[in-house]
Amino acid sequence: MIIAISGTPGTGKHTLAKELAKKTNYGILDLNRILKKGNKEREVTLKEVNEAFQKNKKDNLLVVSHLSHFIRSKSIDFVIVLRTDPLILIKRLEKRGYTKEKIYDNALFEAMNGTCSEALKMKKKVFQINNTKNLKNTVKKAMLIIAGKEKGENVDFSDKILKVEKMFK
Repeated sequence: MIIAISGTPGTGKHTLAKELAKKTNYGILDLNRILKKGNKEREVTLKEVNEAFQKNKKDNLLVVSHLSHFIRSKSIDFVIVLRTDPLILIKRLEKRGYTKEKIYDNALFEAMNGTCSEALKMKKKVFQINNTKNLKNTVKKAMLIIAGKEKGENVDFSDKILKVEKMFK
């Protein structure tokens, strides 16, 4: 099984992947690390994302990146989209030293349900998990999804759009 773990930066993708890898013995394919060139941040193309996946794919794999939901391969069994309350996400991104502009963009994208909308357009099976509060619950829900016993959550933070907008005026 190959599972893509996606979500807005700061939602906990890498943390979840590490916990799931311990419980499942799946490998982790960190697309961000593969696509990074040096210490500088850079734009990557979806072609590069797909090529990196094709070169490194194997069975029993967790593919982690805020872009992993764009992988076109039928090898991806499903996508887990991690979600976080945008107001909490702002605090997480501030701790990481993101610029005000980047924090705003990511928080607004999360409030607009951006990653989930993009993943659904890719015509993949998509499961959302709200990772705002409790990593243990997130891991438990992800394990149930992997076992085929859970359908994920309906997560919608669109009611936070105006709050995010006001915070950055």
